Amino acid sequence: MKVSVSQFKSTADISVNLKTSIEHIKQAAAEGSRVIGFPEASMVAFESSRDELRAYAESSSTWFLEGIAEAAVAHCIDVFTGVYEPSGEERSSNVFVHVNSKGEIAGRYEKVHLYDAFSFQESAKNRHAPQKPDHGEVYVAQIDGIKFGILNCYDLRFPEIARIAVDKGADVLVYGAGWIAGSLKELHWETLLRARAIENTCFVLAPCQPPPESVGMSMILDPSGLLLAGVAEKQGVCSASIDLDRLREVREVLPCLQHRRYRIASA
Repeated sequence: MKVSVSQFKSTADISVNLKTSIEHIKQAAAEGSRVIGFPEASMVAFESSRDELRAYAESSSTWFLEGIAEAAVAHCIDVFTGVYEPSGEERSSNVFVHVNSKGEIAGRYEKVHLYDAFSFQESAKNRHAPQKPDHGEVYVAQIDGIKFGILNCYDLRFPEIARIAVDKGADVLVYGAGWIAGSLKELHWETLLRARAIENTCFVLAPCQPPPESVGMSMILDPSGLLLAGVAEKQGVCSASIDLDRLREVREVLPCLQHRRYRIASA
């Protein structure tokens, strides 16, 4: 399967962000991709205030996703995109939505770990996703026989949620991000992505927003941590082929998932 990741800077103008998203969907499809992952907060700039995000979530999330759905159908591609949705309270929900190639909302993942670090306080604007029995909050999509675990930015620093997705069958971990720039942050981003690929012996798709606000460095990694494709600093799309035979090959040589002696208990 050919897959793509998008790198672009979302703005306060949702119509512009939708236009860019549709352009990247079209480009990915032209390259033969069946799936494209977008950065966190693709719908609207994540630096928006709490009240702005709530208003955007209430007024614009539906029509933004309708536009994504139309493009998904037109180009026969599944899309993972970052949006803000109403939560029923003053803070909005930071969500990744899976829109399938039929234009249907196939699933959602609401961010579990909010970025209250490096002098940033995401929880002032967004709510923590409620946890569910048997980790039902962790969403794994199935597309043409390949399973994608959908995660969000700061989740990358918590290996246990990746392992939960893998326990649910994920062959690919998708980390959509707005990985905020700062001292050593590029090092953290790349190192942790490679670690999640290697320790879980799975593919990783990592779409991120670009500099200067975020680190950029969107990438696709194979199950041994090798870089298959990437976008460094600018806006763009990169694509690569992923293959379950390669996944099985790596897991046969390195059967660390079978060798585990500790398991994460159900909620």
